[in-house]
Amino acid sequence: IGLPLALGGLTNGVSNIEMTAAFASIANAGVYNEPYYYTKVLDHNGNVILKKETSSRQVMKTSTAYLLTSAMQDTIVRGLGSTTQPAFLDYEMPIAGKTGTTTNSIDRWFCAYTPYYTCSIWMGFDNNFEIENPTQNYIWRDVMETIHKEKQLAYKEFTMPDSILTATVCTKSGLLAKAGVCDAYEGGTTVREEYFAKGTVPTEYCDCHVIATICLDTGHLATEYCTNVEEQVLLVKDEPIIYYPTELDPTTATPT
Repeated sequence: IGLPLALGGLTNGVSNIEMTAAFASIANAGVYNEPYYYTKVLDHNGNVILKKETSSRQVMKTSTAYLLTSAMQDTIVRGLGSTTQPAFLDYEMPIAGKTGTTTNSIDRWFCAYTPYYTCSIWMGFDNNFEIENPTQNYIWRDVMETIHKEKQLAYKEFTMPDSILTATVCTKSGLLAKAGVCDAYEGGTTVREEYFAKGTVPTEYCDCHVIATICLDTGHLATEYCTNVEEQVLLVKDEPIIYYPTELDPTTATPT
């Protein structure tokens, strides 16, 4: 059945042009365009003797394509913007993409796109030697930087389709953030603006953070007899589990 396909495992591999066309469909709002090497061939009189007929089709939802783009922008900004794995262009332009490495570093990929162009770089040996100093990111950057500079392309953001909505969520629970709670936790704010496909926006509020009255003398939940008290934001669910002096029921925020 080819179950490893879900993790990127292919029996017969994939060609560079196939990989580039796949990533280009994500960049193109989910529309797959059949790749081609020429548009037309003319004779010496200017008559068309060959003309390439291409096909296009929608292969994924516009919302799926945009969410993938957003995720792969994070890959660039958080993981590939360093000096050891550069992917940023000196020519300022948003980039979305992903690296790929096969077992024992025999194949190295970097597939990425801007709002204008998609480019995939494969690096490897015919005899399947291990690649010790991969430079696919450098190659991608040099190629794409040259293209964008020579064409003097204007700065452009990836277009967000109407099928995408935004919501302010808590990164601990994935649910809607509680104002004055999720952003007031002593461990730092966990509030983030996130993208969602229509119909998937959370409707419930964070169940990880609660406001509790703490006795400052004991550090435990305050009772009616405590006078030195303070309201604090507590994290009652997390991974890994964090224990507090007195447990709270995360659904009701009351002592158990």
